Amino acid sequence: MKNKTKNKTKNKIRLGVNIDHAATLRQVRGGTTDYPNLLNLCREAQKGGAKQITIHLREDRRHIQDHDVVLLTRKSPLEINLEMGATDEMVKIAIKNKPTWVCLVPEKRQELTTEGGLDIVKNFNHLEKITHELKKNKIKVSFFIEPSLDQVEASALCGADAVEFHTGSWVLLKGLTKKAEWKRLVVAAEETHRLGLRVHAGHGLDYEHCRLIRQLPHLKEVNVGHSLICYSLSDGLKKAVQKMVQSLK
Repeated sequence: MKNKTKNKTKNKIRLGVNIDHAATLRQVRGGTTDYPNLLNLCREAQKGGAKQITIHLREDRRHIQDHDVVLLTRKSPLEINLEMGATDEMVKIAIKNKPTWVCLVPEKRQELTTEGGLDIVKNFNHLEKITHELKKNKIKVSFFIEPSLDQVEASALCGADAVEFHTGSWVLLKGLTKKAEWKRLVVAAEETHRLGLRVHAGHGLDYEHCRLIRQLPHLKEVNVGHSLICYSLSDGLKKAVQKMVQSLK
């Protein structure tokens, strides 16, 4: 009976599809093409079983553009999770466009992709103010963090609705160090749940690691981007999303 209950819980993990890298392909030619069409990709992701679309509006606008945020928050058939840096400019954009979720992330111009978690402890006062402003405008807030108890506890005190654990390090590690990182994720997830926050996860996940991450206690949502866009080049996005959804069951 216990196994049946566990399986039922695991089936509730939501898949968010990050379409940033589809926008990257479009922006390679300076935004002079209207393809790939991001709204069409949202529809394909929905057909494949995704529950959310994730987009990251970066300061340097390397992929997602302001007009994408406007279009997708209004027309996407799925909820929008807007990843963004904790800046006044981004807060204004979020409040204007009203995504369902905002995920606050660290951001450096020189990085190829997000390299680690946000330091809630160090930036507590600033993040608390931003979180309050977003929630006052009926936008749910998550923090992209490392699986650290200090960061989890600070996130709860800051008023976040969820934390999204940075899984990139765990994905790349091997052997005993991978097991140690998994233990950190488990302990942090248990504490997150105890404090009343939702447990989310993302970064670097592929089919194999989605089959593994589903064992994380209290996991409600994963956000996957790069691997899905890569898989879609041969399978199409709908089929790639279907496979990823199956990996989470």
